[in-house]
Amino acid sequence: MKKHIIFLFLVSLIFKGFAQQAPVYYITPFLDITTNSRIIGFGEVGVVSSPFYKNTGVYQNPALISKNGRFSGGNIIYIPWLRDKIDDLNLIGISGYYAIDSLNAFALNYTYLDMGNVMINNEYGEYGGEKNPFEFYLKLGYKHSFNKTISTGIAIKYYKREYYSSYYNYLTVNTFAVDVGFNYDKKYRLNQNSFLNTSAGIAINNFGPKVRYIEGDDKSFLPSKLSVGAFINPDIGIKDKYRLSIELGYQIEKYLVASNENSDISSIEALYVSFTDAPGGFEEELDEIRHKFGSELRFSIFDYGYVAFRHGRSVENEYKGNRNYQTFGYGIGAFGFMLDFMNIVADSDSPLNKTWAFSFGFQANLDKELFKF
Repeated sequence: MKKHIIFLFLVSLIFKGFAQQAPVYYITPFLDITTNSRIIGFGEVGVVSSPFYKNTGVYQNPALISKNGRFSGGNIIYIPWLRDKIDDLNLIGISGYYAIDSLNAFALNYTYLDMGNVMINNEYGEYGGEKNPFEFYLKLGYKHSFNKTISTGIAIKYYKREYYSSYYNYLTVNTFAVDVGFNYDKKYRLNQNSFLNTSAGIAINNFGPKVRYIEGDDKSFLPSKLSVGAFINPDIGIKDKYRLSIELGYQIEKYLVASNENSDISSIEALYVSFTDAPGGFEEELDEIRHKFGSELRFSIFDYGYVAFRHGRSVENEYKGNRNYQTFGYGIGAFGFMLDFMNIVADSDSPLNKTWAFSFGFQANLDKELFKF
């Protein structure tokens, strides 16, 4: 039981903030984790994306599923979660997507968090064995493109959590959440072999009913949030054989969660109340915005292979969570297969420090040469 208490304490540090004067409180923070090494290495900027990567929409913005093409693919990720603090929390994600045609595509994402073994004692302190608490969600997404410029998407998640408290209490949480997104693309030709890709996107993630996370507590909000992003990508052709691509992304996020003074309102009411209910007024509302920056330098050969280097940064007000850290990512790809690694660098006292992730995936071009990026 002791390890489970430590886990819950660390989660509260990460997702409720380290020194909040007016905390924005929500539960089921597991729903807010991006399970893709490439996107995390790109600063967790995932509401917008390069046309080069087709699986971005599986995670944050469903409008990006199989972006502007007919592609299919899958991805597996492993994250030894908070490994700098606890040695047996493991996060595993399996996802896939398939485009029916260039306008319509589906995606499926299953993510599972193993919380390790928990020792159970009764009210007299007697040993009652060990249990293995867990939580997971299963998400089904759909995207429709109106043309090569505008697309929308929606995804539905089923979430379940099972854990054990002291005195043999068995606790279960079942709920659902919805993601909706919009994306706008514009491509400019620089010369015969070079282009400038631009993109803008918006998404609402994890919108759903309030739930009771801990026995005896009142119902609380899910981590519903609004994300808005912009993206620019000079894609330069070199002698018809090689391509040099520079990707820059910026994303802002604001949780659609009411302040403690309005914690008794519904999730629907919180969608608009959350923009005006900060005790410090408009200035504090601005402090609640989290900023994310992502960059990637990618070198491709004949459109059959590439190597990529990524860097990202998360910036959050010290009183609203203080999740300030850098991400570094590295990726290689060949004939449709992709291997990605990322790690997080934060202050030594941050539970996220030294978190790393490894993922393996593939994408297939269903219209042209199958293994051509």
